[in-house]
Amino acid sequence: MPKKTSRKAGFDVVVIGGGSAGLSAAFSARQEGASVALVAADKLGGECPNYACVPTKTMLAAAVRYDDIRRNGARFGIDVKRLTFNVSAMMERKDAVVHAMTGHRRLEKILESEKVTVFRGTATFIDDESIRVGTHIISAKAFVIATGSVPKIPPVAGIESVEYWTPREATSITELPESIAILGSGPIGCEFATFFSMLGVPVIIFDIADRLLPREDAEVAALAAKTLMHRGVTFHSNTRVLGVAKSGRHIRVTYQTKSESRKTVRVEKILIASGRAPNIESLSLENAGVKRNIMNGITIDSAMRVKGQSIFLAGDVSGLPAYTHTAHHEGTIAGKSAALFAQGKKKFASIDLAVVPRVTFVAPELASVGAMPEELVAKKKSFTIWKFPVGALGRAVIESERIGLLKVFVEKKTNRILGASMLGDRSGEVIHELALAMYAGLTIDSLQSMIHAYPTMSEAIPGLIPS
Repeated sequence: MPKKTSRKAGFDVVVIGGGSAGLSAAFSARQEGASVALVAADKLGGECPNYACVPTKTMLAAAVRYDDIRRNGARFGIDVKRLTFNVSAMMERKDAVVHAMTGHRRLEKILESEKVTVFRGTATFIDDESIRVGTHIISAKAFVIATGSVPKIPPVAGIESVEYWTPREATSITELPESIAILGSGPIGCEFATFFSMLGVPVIIFDIADRLLPREDAEVAALAAKTLMHRGVTFHSNTRVLGVAKSGRHIRVTYQTKSESRKTVRVEKILIASGRAPNIESLSLENAGVKRNIMNGITIDSAMRVKGQSIFLAGDVSGLPAYTHTAHHEGTIAGKSAALFAQGKKKFASIDLAVVPRVTFVAPELASVGAMPEELVAKKKSFTIWKFPVGALGRAVIESERIGLLKVFVEKKTNRILGASMLGDRSGEVIHELALAMYAGLTIDSLQSMIHAYPTMSEAIPGLIPS
């Protein structure tokens, strides 16, 4: 017998997606007094806490501790002769951390307390006023699409014939691979390369880019690449992976660097970390009149609204910088804007992504904010570069972590900070002082004149000098 369809009472705002952006949108819309429903096809919390950021950083926390003791234990007076690690125990702790953040119905209870109605399933637009979720038809005055993203699978010959990993599979391992090839040298690829190489797994990274972490400052990224190579990571830049094929229990990878002859290498596993695409294919957006630009995705305004529509976007689907922290911010703006739209208001909230810090959890960490030199040159900005070697800090000597560099890009005319990049222990924390200075419009002089505690990594900031 066909399933019965039950029509539910309409809502002011329906949020599609239960990740960082979707949850923030639902809470924000409720704060504006809107009636809100949230549709979740997967675990509440979304990709970051369940399958990506939190699992990988938890795995890295274990690997970094092991690697640190292995390298530096003896000089700290720690006997490391019988040092070992247990992958199963590492993964059990990872599961426990994830459960602490999204388990015990924690997010469900918060949504219930906020009086947000939750529907489970995949949403499909019927028209611009209603969606279908399983047997339910749900109407709304405004929708927020926050369905996140999915891994981009590169067009490599034979890729569908081998058992490749995406980051989801790589955070669910039960044992280490004998060897691994990673397709992609961005933050995801480099973080997994850090994890596996610290535990002794041979890692090969392939990318068509000419260097690791191509969005980062070239000098700082090169220093990060050097630390990976010291751990045994091999990087093939300007390289295309032409094909993959099974070879017993291994995978044969055929690749070509520039115009050189083709080469092959055998690895046990392949991890695809070559980017992500908006997760919108199942929404039937054409039924809602939403047009997608093939090159630029869906065009939205500063209120996160699709032009001329009652539909708002937030998170990875928006085409804006794809970070969990920006997803939270975008969700807040989209939820508020959607609620105001539903209430017939003409003025909406507005997004502000002028200052967005980011951290790549290689070891040591690489953190950045603002524009990098290549971008500033392209914009014809007149700027100076200020530097400080992190290894000169007292805290770095104490911790025996001497690798690192802080660079700050300062506008010549105003002495204000345009961007910054740092490789070093705790750089993810230090970068926020520079981000705040940018946000508040402070000059490098005023920032350096503040007293910084000794011994800390933040002392790199008053130590900066023009290069």
